[in-house]
Amino acid sequence: MGRRASAFKSRASREKLPASDAPEWELLSPGVRLGYRAGRGTRGQGGAWLAASRTPAGKRVQIRLGRADDVSPADGESILTHEQAKDAARAWVKSLRSAPDAQPALTVGDALERYLEAREAEGMKSGYDARSRARAHILPKLGSLRVADLTLDKLRRWRDAMVTAPKLVRTSRLATKRNTRAVDVTDPEALRRRRDTANRTLTLLKAALNWAYQHQLVESDSAWRLLKPFRDTGAARVRFLDAAEQQRLLNASEGALRDLVAAALMTGARFGELSRLTVRDFDRTNGTVFVERSKNGKARHVPLTAGSAALFDRLSAGRAPREPLLRRDDGDPWKPAQYQRGFKAALERAKLESISLHELRHSYASAMVRNGAPLIVVAEALGHSGTRMAEKHYAHLAPSFVADTIRRTAPDLEVGPSAVVPLARSAAARVGA
Repeated sequence: MGRRASAFKSRASREKLPASDAPEWELLSPGVRLGYRAGRGTRGQGGAWLAASRTPAGKRVQIRLGRADDVSPADGESILTHEQAKDAARAWVKSLRSAPDAQPALTVGDALERYLEAREAEGMKSGYDARSRARAHILPKLGSLRVADLTLDKLRRWRDAMVTAPKLVRTSRLATKRNTRAVDVTDPEALRRRRDTANRTLTLLKAALNWAYQHQLVESDSAWRLLKPFRDTGAARVRFLDAAEQQRLLNASEGALRDLVAAALMTGARFGELSRLTVRDFDRTNGTVFVERSKNGKARHVPLTAGSAALFDRLSAGRAPREPLLRRDDGDPWKPAQYQRGFKAALERAKLESISLHELRHSYASAMVRNGAPLIVVAEALGHSGTRMAEKHYAHLAPSFVADTIRRTAPDLEVGPSAVVPLARSAAARVGA
């Protein structure tokens, strides 16, 4: 009987495998197994190759070899064909057996996973965002590289490539290829935003690698310690909606989205904080809502205005204490990105520029500052650990001695419309003179 063809051999055969976080395995030889995984986060990028074996002591060990050539052509390093993956698996097991007392070489992907697991165990609140950023920007290029093989030049090239790489945009679940949008490299603001994204991603990578170094999983941190982020990327223009624009947005929103937008405008809470609110978090007696889990780990009580108290009173009426306070129209809790299509449509109907739901938080804070709230109060309401962010974004809106003095003492001239003298008359006047 002939040997059965491998289910990993071709792209077509791999497409027939179920999409799951649990990998499918192929036995290459005794003690050498090749795995293929096409689970969450791999859509549009191709599945991942894995290898597994056991140490002489019987401990099972596993490593990520790289990405499969499902979408992009193989380069022999980070993207591998089936045959290249088999060779890489055999080479890894051979190196493992030649140094039985040594641990498998730590890859960047391994370091990220172990770091995020440790942070989430400690109560990290932004794990979803960190994993999404890692899947989009770190793992495709660096995930399969050994941390010991990282160099300053490799990391610098990776960081710089993020600036001009196409921007990833929302993609349908059924799409086989990730949607992208080209970056206009002639637009200074577009480049600033891309450099800011690169800096945020670099911060995540360095945090994971520093964690590995501090836990003695790698011997040196010089490669990433010497790499500095881009400078002058934090001067983003913070956008606010004034009272009339906020009302237009509310009027253009419908159903559950309207409740979500109203809650964001009247509490200044982040989407994640709003989506986790339960009925019992609304204190009808004291007119507050309790944010149990915030970005910095601090819980806070947000005092409500009459309008926001009425909103939460309506949403919580007759419902069980542990039910989500804010729900979609189908009754399910809100999840990340589920509001975006409806929110964008509401902005278009309201004839407002494109902003994010998070920027409604800025509108809440700016209204408070303009109405005379001290920055320490604004920072407390937003859940900041100090006033630094409030000063950075909102201090220019607050009444101040400097601004009042400038307005009182600086030249204030009346500039009427300029007189435009026709060219022909002007020339004739010169000749006559």
